[in-house]
Amino acid sequence: MAEIQLGPAGIVLLIVLTIVLFALYFASRYRKFKTNEYVIHLRNGKVHSSGRGGKIIKLPLIDEIIVIPTTTRKTLLDSSEKILSREYQDVKISAILYWRVSNPQTAFNAVDWNRNSPDYVERILSTATEAIIRTTCASLEIEKIICDRTEIIKLITDQLLNLTQDWGIVIESLEIIEVQVLDRDLKDNMEAIKKIEENRKAKLSQANAIEQYRLREIDVKKDADLATKSAEILLQREEMIRVEIEAEAYHNAKIIRARADAEAIKLKKLAEYEAEAEGIRQKMAAEAEGLEKQVDAIAKSDPSFITLKLLEKLPEIYSHLSPEKMIVVGEGNQGFNSLISSVIPMLELLPQFKQTVKDAKNPKPKPTDNSVDPKSMALDSLETRQKVPKIKSRV
Repeated sequence: MAEIQLGPAGIVLLIVLTIVLFALYFASRYRKFKTNEYVIHLRNGKVHSSGRGGKIIKLPLIDEIIVIPTTTRKTLLDSSEKILSREYQDVKISAILYWRVSNPQTAFNAVDWNRNSPDYVERILSTATEAIIRTTCASLEIEKIICDRTEIIKLITDQLLNLTQDWGIVIESLEIIEVQVLDRDLKDNMEAIKKIEENRKAKLSQANAIEQYRLREIDVKKDADLATKSAEILLQREEMIRVEIEAEAYHNAKIIRARADAEAIKLKKLAEYEAEAEGIRQKMAAEAEGLEKQVDAIAKSDPSFITLKLLEKLPEIYSHLSPEKMIVVGEGNQGFNSLISSVIPMLELLPQFKQTVKDAKNPKPKPTDNSVDPKSMALDSLETRQKVPKIKSRV
């Protein structure tokens, strides 16, 4: 028997090859998992370790790894058997079930997670859901199964929740994709009825649209009429305001003109009264001047001359008197002397009378006041004139 002799190179090559084969073996047994996966490591049929994610080197023959996904899973439900409605009509329902593992340890003990097992969790859920769908649809009419899917979904979901509450699994939702009527004639009849109903709804919708359009036109017309009336009312109000403003302006102008006319008349009357007062004043001044000259002449004259003048005026004085009787005190010439003696004392009043005449001729100026009536000024002049003392005679 021939012997195989390896040189140093052969020995090195054998060692390298052994190391490579060993590395490849361990690489094939190395497993790494994500954090959304719950990993249970079994060794000799017992739980060696469990948790989310991580890495494991699976030994041959003695190790087993079970991975439970914790994310939302989707299971397609396509019933292979016919589903009967309340009218014993055959229908086929396609749906999708969304579920999620909430408690991985409970789920590991409740259901089988081996994909090759007939009791795999997805097969259990699919079978249970189809059975619930079949039971639920048996009590419903076919039209309700087709149209009112929300109630069916709610009934099925409630029963699935009661079924899986001890499995550590949560049913998130159930979506019915399609409901097929297997009887061709029934399907055609239902489609025809559906088409008729759709046509009726379309016509009704069209009629409603036309009615809404007409109502909208009426509303628009009403709004336009209302806007026109509002504009007319606004214009009328503006016109009334303008008329009121013009009337007020005319009234104010009339008042101003009346006041101006009254002021002009007042000024005219004032000028007339001032002219009249000036005339009276000048006349009184002339009379006072003449009277002053007479008083001066009387004051400078001889008493015998005054007596003579009085005697000359006595007939004229007595011509205007109508005495019932006359009493002369004294006798003869003494009576005449008594009359003269009663007149002579009056001459003592001539200086005072002269001063009064001067005051009447040159009156003191009074403070001017626009509110003083010109008639009052004239009356004041007349009162000054009347202040001249009168000579009283005693007979």
